[in-house]
Amino acid sequence: MRRWGWFALASCWLMTPVEAQVGDPSFQWRDLPIDFSHAGYRGGGISLPRAEATILVSPGPGDDTARIMAGVRAIERLAEGPDGRRGVVQLDAGEFQIDDQIRIGTGGVVLRGAGSAPAGTRLIATGHDRRALIRIDAPSRDATLAGDARPVAGAIPVGGIRVPLASARGLSVGDPVVIRRPSTAAWIASLGMDAFVGWRPETRLNWAPGSRDVVWDRRIVAIEGASIVLDAPLTLAIGPGEAVLTSGASATRLREIGVEHLRLVSRSDPARPADEDHSWFAIVIDAVEDGWVRDVAAEGFVSSVVDLGAASRRITVQDVAAVDPVSEIGGLRRRVFYSAGQQTLFVRCLSRDGIHDFGIGHAAAGPNVFLDCLSDEAHGDSGTLESWASGALFDSVRVRGNALNLTHRGRDGQGVGWSAANSVLWNCEASDVAVRSAPGAPNLAIGCRGELSGDGAVEDPRIAPGRDFFRAQPQTPASLYRAQLEARLGSSALAALDPASVPDVPAATPHLSDAEVSAYVEDTRQPVESHPLTLTDGRFLIDGQPALQRRLGFSFFQAQMVPALAPAFGPALTRFAPGLEGVGLTDDLEQLAGSLTTGDYVVHNYGLWYDRRRVDHDFYGSPSHADGEVWGPFMELPWARSGEGRAWDGLSKYDLTRFNPWFFDRLATFADLAGRRGIVLYHKLYLQHWLLESRAHYVDFPWRPVNALQATGLPDERPAAETFWDVSDPVRRDLHRLYIRHTLEALKGRSNVIFGLDPEYTGPLPFVQFWLDTIAEWETGTGQSVWVALDVPKAEMDAILDDPVRSRTVDAIGFHHWVYRPDGVLFAVQGGLNKAPREQVDAIATDADLAGAADPGAVRRTLWASTPAMRYRAYREYRDRRPDLAIIGVEDPFPDLSRQLEATLSAEARTAFRPDVTLVRPTPRAWATRAPDGSGLVFSIDGGSVTLDRALPGQTVARWIGPGPDAVVETRLGAGETQLSPPSGFATGPWAVHLTPAAGTP
Repeated sequence: MRRWGWFALASCWLMTPVEAQVGDPSFQWRDLPIDFSHAGYRGGGISLPRAEATILVSPGPGDDTARIMAGVRAIERLAEGPDGRRGVVQLDAGEFQIDDQIRIGTGGVVLRGAGSAPAGTRLIATGHDRRALIRIDAPSRDATLAGDARPVAGAIPVGGIRVPLASARGLSVGDPVVIRRPSTAAWIASLGMDAFVGWRPETRLNWAPGSRDVVWDRRIVAIEGASIVLDAPLTLAIGPGEAVLTSGASATRLREIGVEHLRLVSRSDPARPADEDHSWFAIVIDAVEDGWVRDVAAEGFVSSVVDLGAASRRITVQDVAAVDPVSEIGGLRRRVFYSAGQQTLFVRCLSRDGIHDFGIGHAAAGPNVFLDCLSDEAHGDSGTLESWASGALFDSVRVRGNALNLTHRGRDGQGVGWSAANSVLWNCEASDVAVRSAPGAPNLAIGCRGELSGDGAVEDPRIAPGRDFFRAQPQTPASLYRAQLEARLGSSALAALDPASVPDVPAATPHLSDAEVSAYVEDTRQPVESHPLTLTDGRFLIDGQPALQRRLGFSFFQAQMVPALAPAFGPALTRFAPGLEGVGLTDDLEQLAGSLTTGDYVVHNYGLWYDRRRVDHDFYGSPSHADGEVWGPFMELPWARSGEGRAWDGLSKYDLTRFNPWFFDRLATFADLAGRRGIVLYHKLYLQHWLLESRAHYVDFPWRPVNALQATGLPDERPAAETFWDVSDPVRRDLHRLYIRHTLEALKGRSNVIFGLDPEYTGPLPFVQFWLDTIAEWETGTGQSVWVALDVPKAEMDAILDDPVRSRTVDAIGFHHWVYRPDGVLFAVQGGLNKAPREQVDAIATDADLAGAADPGAVRRTLWASTPAMRYRAYREYRDRRPDLAIIGVEDPFPDLSRQLEATLSAEARTAFRPDVTLVRPTPRAWATRAPDGSGLVFSIDGGSVTLDRALPGQTVARWIGPGPDAVVETRLGAGETQLSPPSGFATGPWAVHLTPAAGTP
């Protein structure tokens, strides 16, 4: 805390020294550098519209989603007026049940109810989807930038509106422009944001160049020579060359959209006070400018009541009350009023029982304002919650029971660090008020009540030591925003902040008809396409073409909430980034499916760690977290939280008998899309990675005793795989069986789903048997059939394929961590050792392999890569053994030879062949298989001759098979022959020879 005056501390904002101090006669709030009054609808000071109702919608029986959306569609079809508005959807008083979502994607639409009181209009979000009840967003947010980026040619102080350029040629008054201040490596280093400590901080915690760019959308109001004048201030100081200006807008935005006079309810399970299987958001707005939310009451939502996204601009949120949220007390929950946009204004908003009730988000450009807002019974702090929000004002905000902060948030949220720049707390009250300032971007608390800390907490200079006169006294004016607004636009502009009454509905307002609702339903009905996965002759096909040709995996433990960083982690079906959609966040499954081509397959399993805090591995020893302030994005898990007890991550324990509906809904949705788009979901039920190696892997595992309501019998510390896979324990057996059956039930009837076990399975054979038995039992009991892939260690796979009963459940196999080395020696990880694959795979290299090697890793990689010949050996071994099984993830290196071989020898004949090292000792270029009837198959990949280790016992028919369409030649070999020399024309490429005893040969 400093006894400095405002201007001494803020001199770097103004770039001129000022001597006046708070409380001095010369102090003038008008000298503050940022004019925050530009926040709000149409840039502040403009009253919110009050148009007459256009169409009246009454509630009906059951789900009212289509009824309201038909009303929205009717308004969207109207022409836009000169003020940018189309009309008002007036909802009648009463209760509307919303099983889906109200979505507005066209500008000029107002959604209005009959009031937010209980007797007004109530929208009830039903079901267990985590959606926003009301979502307003442009169909496309693409930027509309035009022309070259122009470097800023001179300095711009904080709060400046004049932008010097080398030339203003081509720019005109009224043009939209974008000013971007990039986050460079040098700037990041100057703030110390490249020096976090933790596991691989350079990719997780440290700020990456380009990840904290600040982008302002403005309009030109004047041109003065080579400089332009903007309609609203910039909230950071910009030096020459430190920013660029481009014509256009940073996003395509909707305009003139409002939501008003409504009561919104998220219906949850009253028996589960921490239930999260219901609507998370009341109203989400993004890619909108000049919009508003007013007179709305909300109750029961998990996270935000109003969430303004990064592309939102000039929005007013007025007289909104949020009470009784239902959720865990944890990260990214109960962020009740939140803005990541610019020029947004929250007025007289109330939150009760929230966590981060009033928050400004990532790199929010400002100015953004919370005015006359109250948080009651807060479980966490309000303020700037993410990195580098600039120009935030909290004016007369009260947080009862918790803190109000503009500060350095350290590692929180994967390296938030400095959360605020050039921001102000004015006449606020909170239990604790922490204000710290980044170099060159001071934050200040003035006239605030609470326990003050940090270099930006300004005390009245008249305070005498040991005395309380003048301490924690509000400053004049009572409201900085109001004073600035009045000074800029006059006292009449203050009327824009007044509460609004509910307009009367004219008697002549037309009612939405049932016919219009039916027409909307018909118009939006999607044609159902079907491109099912089939299995023919051991090959998966879609529309007669090979499937599973291109694989899409996912980053199963790392992710980022920072929008600029998220896409690098690619898509994931069950990753959840609350409030954020897009690649690397909460993926749009329609878009993901649309980006794939026929036959592509998506491999999925539940991820590692729900909470990104644990990505630190054992850097800090993986202790229990002090609270549930979990970091997103969340890798959702199939099991549901109970709302009871306390797990290692600070949230409640898991109930292993209940399942996470969001997780399975996402899989089912993508499976449906897969069937329509001709792609494949390969879902593996488990992830053994949790159970072995690092302590960090295991501590948050749902089945660990400290994390589960059920007595699983697992150890408290890793390794735990041996116990987890042991189904001799009746509790674990029943839990596994329940989970397997639930997974099958959730995805049944979807032909483009393949079920697998675990991408890293090294458990014992009995669990594989149990897994297949459970699937077979379910198939028999339900009459359903599913595709099953066996991707387990080689010994366990061979045992299952030799099992005449269980092998019938299997439709496909994968080569699971085994290979024929280039020298022909088999290496395979082993099951049942309580060791992960990567704890075994290095053993592929012998001491002789590594002798004198400069890079042992390169040696091992070469051995694992093997050779085309040895990969073909593995492929043919199983292609011939079970011609009806598909082999997933393995390419045939010699498809022409395979095609001719399979045309020459029937599938039934080939099933008898097994590897035989007595007929031909395997070499890097040749090997043999043999059937019980004495026939054999010998392969030569380089086309050369092959020496038999055992002479032929009698006359033998040799059918030589080459890769060409007519390359089958039959010869006879005499008894005692040991040399296989191919006929002319075969020596230039791979061949196989089928050896059968000649007729009459014993």
